[in-house]
Amino acid sequence: MTDVDTATTRSTAIVDRLKAGGVGLAAYLPDSWLSPLIGEVVADPSILDVRVTREDDAVAVAGGSALMGLRSAVLCQNAGVLLSANVLAAFAHHHELPLVVVAAARGGAEDGFYYQMYKGQVTAGVAAAAGLTVHHVDGPADDWLFEKASEQAWLLRRPVVLLCSRRALLGEPA
Repeated sequence: MTDVDTATTRSTAIVDRLKAGGVGLAAYLPDSWLSPLIGEVVADPSILDVRVTREDDAVAVAGGSALMGLRSAVLCQNAGVLLSANVLAAFAHHHELPLVVVAAARGGAEDGFYYQMYKGQVTAGVAAAAGLTVHHVDGPADDWLFEKASEQAWLLRRPVVLLCSRRALLGEPA
């Protein structure tokens, strides 16, 4: 199986789980680790896809979706969680708007770029300090989280963050 086949298989599995969790809208900002997943979302007619230029715009679109009763996901790099911390905290504490953030967890051992490293060190702590539930998705065994995070967000009435490793999004690390 090629790397492209593995990434496609992973993306299909993730989209199937998101849909099983009721996700009907995905707002996204491109990232190399998320590209196959975004392609799968865009190709799926049962998910409304919205491309944005900033992650906090994706969070706003997903929050508006929640106001309409539609479950949503934000697809972004963990930098987007950091950029959107204020909005996510307001959704958690003031507005009580549920959504799922599927974030590429850049900056770990599997990421070879120095400018990503700090993101891997601070994202989970910042999200937790904002009062958000954070789950780590490390591979296919954790796929159930893509479905259950949506349900959890609606039960909690607040955003839930999934920090996804390269292996979880694309298959085995290169």
